Amino acid sequence: MSNKSHYIYPVVYEKDVDGNQGLYFPDFPGTAIIPSDLIDGIKRAKEMLAFRILELEENEADLPLPSEPNSIELSEDEQIIFIEVFMPPFRNEAANKAVTKNCTLPKWLRDAGEEAGLNFSQLLQTSIKEALGINSIKNK
Repeated sequence: MSNKSHYIYPVVYEKDVDGNQGLYFPDFPGTAIIPSDLIDGIKRAKEMLAFRILELEENEADLPLPSEPNSIELSEDEQIIFIEVFMPPFRNEAANKAVTKNCTLPKWLRDAGEEAGLNFSQLLQTSIKEALGINSIKNK
C-alpha cells in the first residue's frame, strides 16, 4: 500500500438518447454517479474517487491498478474520461474532521463549567495537545 499524492483512474461516461447521464469507475465496483450534467458528474466522480481511496488507505487495503482503456468494454453511447485526484487536501480534510468522544466528569464540574460558559470541546482538545506536547495544529 502506498499513499501517493496523485491518482488517475478511468471513469465510464454514458449518455443515452433521452439525455440521461451516468458515470462509473470500472475499477471500483458500486461507484455509480447520476449527475445533472457532465461537469457535475466529473466533480462528483473526483470526490467519489478521493473518498474510495481514503477508505482503502484507512483500511490498509491495496488500491486497484487503473484499467487500461482498451480493456474496458464500452457500448456505443459510452466513452472513457480520466479523473485525476490530488489527495493531500482530501487527506487533510479527513484528518481534521471533528469526531465525537464522550467524556465523563462529575456533575458539579459540568454544571460549573456550563455556568462559566466554557467550551468543553476546546478545553479537551487543548489539554490533549498539551499532554502530547503538540504546540500547533498538526495532521496526525
